[in-house]
Amino acid sequence: MKLIICEKPSQLTPEYVSSLVNQLPSWRREQALKFRHLNGQMDCALSYLLLCQLLREEYGIMDQPTFVYAESGKPSLVEFPNLYFSISHCKVAVGCLLSTRPCGLDIESLRINISSLITYTMNTDEAHLIQSASDPNLEFIRFWTQKEAILKCKGTGIADNLKNALVPASLQGYELKTTVKDGYVYSTAEQTVADVNG
Repeated sequence: MKLIICEKPSQLTPEYVSSLVNQLPSWRREQALKFRHLNGQMDCALSYLLLCQLLREEYGIMDQPTFVYAESGKPSLVEFPNLYFSISHCKVAVGCLLSTRPCGLDIESLRINISSLITYTMNTDEAHLIQSASDPNLEFIRFWTQKEAILKCKGTGIADNLKNALVPASLQGYELKTTVKDGYVYSTAEQTVADVNG
């Protein structure tokens, strides 16, 4: 499993975003240009370019890949069905995870007001841990990125039983890691070899 994260520039210029978008194949360029704001265009372009960088560095793949989307919306690589990837972005960073096993990545900026989200996203045990933590916002984001990473790895997205995404039965067969950086948190999930082959 290989991960690359790029922190975003503090000042976005149309020239910088245009330089990224112009490096994309036509189908991805069209997706990027559907975003009205520069930030969305940059996230779309940069996440794809990070994937291309990982494919080049890890496997010597120089061609720009094409995506196909599952019914759930999870993308996969048309030309390389035995490789899996996940992309994510937040206000301050964009990332891409590449693996030979199903994987998921979520990156989130630290938020200030999380109280209204706890009820809808966390189970009772998680809510208690968040509310009793020395930094409740950080604890919430840690749980949130873990849930998103696991559900993206499974290909279900956050529509699938969000409150119970991290109960032990749901985590069997998956490896989960979380990293706290200055201003953001990211989590990665990867299916274990036994489950992929079994």
